[in-house]
Parts: sequence; structure tokens; C-alpha cells
Amino acid sequence: MLRLRKLINPGIDEIAPTPEMFLRQMGGPVMIFVEGQRTDRCRGLVTLLHGNEPSGLKALHAWLLTQQKPLYNLICFIPSVLAALSEPIFTHRTFVGQRDMNRCFLPPYNDEPGLLAEEILALLAEFEPECVIDMHNTSGHSPDFGVVTLQDSAHEALVALFSNRLIVTNLRLGALMETSTQHCPVVTVECGGAMDQAADEIARAGLQRYLHDEEVLQLPPGCEIDLYHHPVRLELSRDAAIAYAQHYVLGTDLTIPPDLDRYNFELVEAGTVIGWVGQDRRSAMRVRNAAGEDVFEQYFHITGNQLLTRRALKLFMITTRPEIAVSDCLLYAAMESEHEMLYT
Repeated sequence: MLRLRKLINPGIDEIAPTPEMFLRQMGGPVMIFVEGQRTDRCRGLVTLLHGNEPSGLKALHAWLLTQQKPLYNLICFIPSVLAALSEPIFTHRTFVGQRDMNRCFLPPYNDEPGLLAEEILALLAEFEPECVIDMHNTSGHSPDFGVVTLQDSAHEALVALFSNRLIVTNLRLGALMETSTQHCPVVTVECGGAMDQAADEIARAGLQRYLHDEEVLQLPPGCEIDLYHHPVRLELSRDAAIAYAQHYVLGTDLTIPPDLDRYNFELVEAGTVIGWVGQDRRSAMRVRNAAGEDVFEQYFHITGNQLLTRRALKLFMITTRPEIAVSDCLLYAAMESEHEMLYT
């Protein structure tokens, strides 16, 4: 069964006037194809893989309303329409009871989101875009940044359309960007916090460049990229009891300061308090590297009931959503010694 509705060269009468109305009009996952001014190349776009990350959708919807033609053919996918439409709108990462859509791009494709991911991959193989951008928001307040699994000038150039911060990761979770190749770079762009108006503007301006610039796979002269290598994930056990408060909450495995996301892309010194742990202390947490090893002690330690950084770290993708902290991870961290500035 095909899971994607296909919308080809949609006219203005096929695009509802607001993003919310447009999603209701689509009713489910959709593929949109727009013929370019030139048809010898194609570019790919994915947005709303998570239903609570709307900046990319808003940017795409606004662009579709202009009825512009992209420079080259465009194929784009909006997968998590049902999750986004679940009330309250744009607050649900996934549809109830289903896997995280951005963890489904590796086999086996044996459930609804997996089969949808398989269909998206098949269409990308059919249309052969020269590159793909996957647009997201963070669940906490955060500046914009990009994430790649391969580092070269093409991947850097795609991210630079939106941001000068780039995370190079060797973690493998089944995300769309893990399908990237040198033949077809696939990058994740995090436009900023899901509720931040600045993130909507970053998505809009970056998408305009992506769809209309002649060359998007080469860094412009003088472009400065801030690189972060080999992040790890601070993960919690699925049955962990957590809370967000300014002090320890009795009965929780971990209590987290509600403004912890203020550290996103900030250097935190050794000894910075990340939270307060319960009686079981260490058992509810692990820090996973790309090999799947628990390297907690290299990054954090527990003194009394305080969870502290063991060394200077850069933290990012800190979530203030408890359900995401438990189902995915609380934060990513990279050692400060692994950062470098790249000037090209």
C-alpha cells in the first residue's frame, strides 16, 4: 500500500492559506514535486519528520504560495502530518504508539513509519536528487546548526545555507542523514527552537537560497564553519522518572534545571551542575558513543546527589521536553578539545 499522497506542480488553488490548513488539506504524508526552470537536476527536501518541528513546513508552505519555480526540479516530503495535526497541533513528535520517524531509515522496514521511510528512500532513488536537506527544530531553545555523517565541502556548503555551526557525528540511529553519500549529500538542518520566530526566518531564508541559487554544493569564499566532532548522547532509561525543577524532586531518578537549554552550544566548565539524581543514582543514565559503549565517566560524574560535568564540554540539543528526554536523549555533548575552526 502506498502511504504518500503525491502532489505534482500544485497550483495556488491546491495550497490552503495557512500551514495548519494545508496539513489538514493533505490529510496524511505527502510528496510534492515542483518542476524547475531547468530540469537537468533535482534537489530534495524533507521537513516535518517530527510533528513538533514546524519551521521547515512553514517555510515550504510560504514558498509554495508564491508560485515561484525553483531553479531546478524539487522533490519534497512531509511525512509526519498526522503527528503534527494531533491536538494540540505541532506538539507531538510522533503519532501515538509509533516509532520516531527519523529512526526508521535503516531496515527492517516492518511497521508503518518504517514502510513510509522505505517509500521515501525508493522515491529519492528514482528522482536522483543531487542533494537532500532535512529540516528540523530543536525541542529546547537553541541557535541554528547542521548535522552530517560525512564531512566534505559539499556537506558543509549545504549546511552553510542555514548556519555556520556544524556537528559531524559517527552515531548511527537510523536517521535520514545516515543515507548520505558523496554522490548525494544528505544533511540535517536544525533551524533553532520549535517555538522561536527566529527559527522560522532562518528556515525561510535558507530554503530560498537552496531552491534558487545556482551552486549550493560549494562553500563561498571566506565562509567560516564552526565544527563539532564526535558527540555522545546522555540517555535515560525508558522507565526513568524525571522532573524539571530548580532543586531535587523527591522520587525522581533525575531532576533537571528547567533552563538547562541555556547551555545549548555554550562551553560549560568542569563541575557544572546538570541535575540531581535519585537513590539509584547512576543506573538510570548512560552516555552512548558511536560504538554503543557507555562512556559516562569520561563526561560526567556524581557527587552527593549532583550530576556534574567531569570536564569542559560543549552541550547541544538539550531538550526541556520530558517525554523526549526519556524516549530519545536529554542532550548531546562533545569534548572541547575536539573543536576546531575551519576557514575556507
